[in-house]
Amino acid sequence: MSLQGLLKFILLTLPFTNSVTLSVGFPLKAYEGAGFLALGVLMAGKGVRLGDSRRIVLLWWVFLFGSLLASAWGLNEILSRDLSMLEWAHGRYDPLINTLFHYSYLAFDIGLMVLVLHVLENRLLSLEVFCRWWTYGALLSVLYAVALNVVLAAGLSATLLLRFGETSFMDVAGISVARTGPFEEGNYFGLYLLTSFVVAFYAGRRWPAPLFRWILPALLLGVVITASPAALMGVGVLVLVALVVGGVSSPVRNGSIALGVLVLAALIKTGLFQTVVLDKFSLLFMGGVVDTRNVSLIIRLNESYHAWQMFLDFPWGVGMGNFGYFFSYYPDLYTWLETDFNNFKPIANNVYLEVLSEHGLGMFLLFLFLLYSKVSRLVRAREFLVTAGFLLVCVYFVAFPTFRLSFIWLFWAFAIYLGRPVVDIVQTEAGK
Repeated sequence: MSLQGLLKFILLTLPFTNSVTLSVGFPLKAYEGAGFLALGVLMAGKGVRLGDSRRIVLLWWVFLFGSLLASAWGLNEILSRDLSMLEWAHGRYDPLINTLFHYSYLAFDIGLMVLVLHVLENRLLSLEVFCRWWTYGALLSVLYAVALNVVLAAGLSATLLLRFGETSFMDVAGISVARTGPFEEGNYFGLYLLTSFVVAFYAGRRWPAPLFRWILPALLLGVVITASPAALMGVGVLVLVALVVGGVSSPVRNGSIALGVLVLAALIKTGLFQTVVLDKFSLLFMGGVVDTRNVSLIIRLNESYHAWQMFLDFPWGVGMGNFGYFFSYYPDLYTWLETDFNNFKPIANNVYLEVLSEHGLGMFLLFLFLLYSKVSRLVRAREFLVTAGFLLVCVYFVAFPTFRLSFIWLFWAFAIYLGRPVVDIVQTEAGK
C-alpha cells in the first residue's frame, strides 16, 4: 500500500483510541498498525525529505534521547524499592515494561510527524486532501459518539459498537450522557474535536468544498457530548477568531453568531453549564465545593501539587511515565481527599508539570522552546487562525493527561507544514 493511502487510513481511524480496537493487554488501535507499516515503507524508501521542518523534528529526537538519563535514574530508584503495595504496578505497568512502552510510543508519535511532513513536502498528498481525510475521521468520531449514546440509552451493550473498555458518563439534567465517544475519556475527545475545528476552519477558508463548512455543526455537537469545559470554551474562542480573521462571508458570520447564541441558551437550559462549569469550578467561584461528586478540578490541583513537589526533590526528572511510582511520597494538598494511589496509577494531569517532573528541567525548557518555535513559524506565515488553535491546545495542556497522543502529533505536523517559509510555499505551488 502507498504512503498516501496509509496516511489516509490513519487520518480516518485516528480518533478510535478506545473503540474498534484489538485488546492485547492494551487497546491496539487500527491507525497504529497502519502507522508502523507506513514507517516501515518510509524507512525502506529513498530517504526522508522534510524541508525546512527538519530542525524541529531533530529537536524532538533530542528531547526523546535527552530524557533517557532521567528515566535511567528513575528506573534504578524504582527497582530498588518495594512496589508490592501498588496493585497496578504489574503487567504493562511493570517499571521496565512501562519505560519501554513510553519511549516506544513517543518514538512512534515523532515518526508519524515525520511521515506527515514527508508526504506533504513531497506532494504525495496535497494539503487539501490531508484536511479532507482528517475531516472524514472527525465526522466518523461524532457519528460514533451519537451511536454510542443511542445504544446505551436503549439498554444495549457498548460491545455492539466494538467498545470493550469502560465508558465515562456525565449526568446532565437527569440524563446520563456517554461523553467519551471513541476515546478513553471526554477530555481526549474534546481536544481532538478542537483540533478538528482548526483543520476544518482553515480548509473551509482556503478551499470552497462544502464539506469543510457543513461539518462544523456536527463537530459542535460532538464537543457538547464531551462535556469538556476546555473544549467548549476553546471552540467558542476559535469561532470568534475565525469570524474576525477567517475571511468568512456575512451570511456565514451572522449564521454562526445566531447558532452560538442558540447553543449557549440550550446549554444553560439543559443544566450542562451548571454541571461542567459552575459545579466543576465552584472551588474557584465560591471558595468551596458545591457538588462533592464533581471534584475533578480539586483532583487535578492535587496531582499538580504532587508533580511540583516531585520536581523540587528531583529537578533532573524521575523518568517518562514514572510519576505514579513516586506519587505516594508526598502528602495530598487536601487532607479530606481520598486518593486511591494503590489501585489506580496516578498521573500529573497537567502536560507541563508532567514534562517538568518526569523529564526534568532541561527537557522541559526544550519542550517549551519547541512549542514556541511552532507558534513563531505560524505567526511569520500569517496563519493567525491556526496560531489561535495551536495556542488553545497549549492552554488545554494545563489540565490534560499527556502530550503522547498521536492525533496531537499529526496536528503539530499540520501546523509545522503551514509555517514553512514563503519560498517553500512558492516552490510547492510551482511544482503542482
